[in-house]
Amino acid sequence: MDSASSSPTSRWQALVARLKAARREVEVAAARSGQVPATLLRRFAVLRLAVPITLLLGGALLWFSEQGYQRLERVYADVRQARTFTEELNNLSFVAARVDATRAEYLLGHTPESLHRHRATLREVVAARSRLAAAMADGAGAPGEMAVVWRYIDAEDATLRRLDALPGGVPTEEVDRLMQPNPVSDGALREALGRLVGRERERLERAELAAAVEVQRQRWWSLIAIAAAVLLLILLFQTYRTELDAEQRMAQRLQQERDRLERAVRRRTRELSELATHLQHLAEAEKSRLARELHDELGAILTASKMDVGMLLRRGLEPRETALATLQRLQEMLERGVQVKRRVIEGLVPTTLRNLGLAAALEALAEEVEASSGLVIERRIPEELPLDDERGIAAYRIVQEALTNVQKHAQATRVELDVALGGEVLRLRVRDDGVGIGSSTRSERSRLKSHGLRGMKHRVDAFHGRFDLRTAPQGGTELLVELPLHDVGDDEGEAVDDPA
Repeated sequence: MDSASSSPTSRWQALVARLKAARREVEVAAARSGQVPATLLRRFAVLRLAVPITLLLGGALLWFSEQGYQRLERVYADVRQARTFTEELNNLSFVAARVDATRAEYLLGHTPESLHRHRATLREVVAARSRLAAAMADGAGAPGEMAVVWRYIDAEDATLRRLDALPGGVPTEEVDRLMQPNPVSDGALREALGRLVGRERERLERAELAAAVEVQRQRWWSLIAIAAAVLLLILLFQTYRTELDAEQRMAQRLQQERDRLERAVRRRTRELSELATHLQHLAEAEKSRLARELHDELGAILTASKMDVGMLLRRGLEPRETALATLQRLQEMLERGVQVKRRVIEGLVPTTLRNLGLAAALEALAEEVEASSGLVIERRIPEELPLDDERGIAAYRIVQEALTNVQKHAQATRVELDVALGGEVLRLRVRDDGVGIGSSTRSERSRLKSHGLRGMKHRVDAFHGRFDLRTAPQGGTELLVELPLHDVGDDEGEAVDDPA
């Protein structure tokens, strides 16, 4: 009896150990967080896309900025050149007017000072040539107008060389003869200079307009680049926020799963503890019952048999009729002792199951229940049920307990017992036409409070099977059990859990 009660207990203890191992695996998986690598990969993909886009935007902005800077440099160079050329033209116009003024001053006064001032002014005209050539851009000015300017400067340069070549003490008449009027008239020079200044002003206006356009272009490109960068930052922020939210949801789900597993382990541990206590009580009760039967029945039989044998020995088998009656009574008592022994052994281990198999044992059990309770049991049992010893005794005890519950609680008159093999699974179905079980949530949770039902369920759980107790569609109670014919892995067995 001790081995019979310790074997289910060891299985349930193993089930608790598997549940705890499953919880540890979930915690390890939560610590590793199987979603983290995928999240990191998604982040890496986003960064791998965002970094080139950022570099491309930055490079494009730098390139456009550099191109715009170079264009602005050229525009400002043109502006500076146009201003310098315009200043030189205006300066030449001013110096040309001074040349006429100093010439007229000398011709009126013929003083050495006026001649000196005139020659200094001519030198300024000659010096303006190099400045004009340096300030004039390629294609600046018109060839006709510049030809007039160059002729004017060349004529003044020739006059200056003639004056510089005069020796000292030359008569004023000789100097007057060398101071001939410039072949380029004052009006022609002013007209040529005016047209050149006008063109340079137009050129300056175009350059300033181009500079303003370029500045505006740079402003728009900068705004576009900044807007793209801001948009990219928003997308990155949104992506990271989405990933963070997903991680938080995953962490919450993992925490909920851990809490659920912890509750399931605590509930299952409590059930197993209660069931183990119940089994201990049952074992003690069974021992007490066996002791009473052995003491009250078998002890009385043996005592009476001993007294009869002693009586026979004292009488020496005389008289014969009395001895025969005593022997007859002794045979009946011994037969009763054999029946007591058979009943005790059958209660411990069904000999029919051990000798003839599960199908015959279930038939015998059904006939015994029919005989003792008056129930009508419609049974559909295959002729052969090739199960190993552990599954065979488990199936037998499940059906035995189910029929016992029907007798005690169902108030039924008819029971259906279906046993079938299919798909490497043994299927048991026990249905009665009794009062049934409650359909409320509370009843659903409390219907396994019975130690007998818990024992059946834990027998099924030990083989990672399926246990379902419910109200039958036509009324009454229906028990459905599926036992795998072969051992399954612990990972598969995790799916078979009580959701309550």
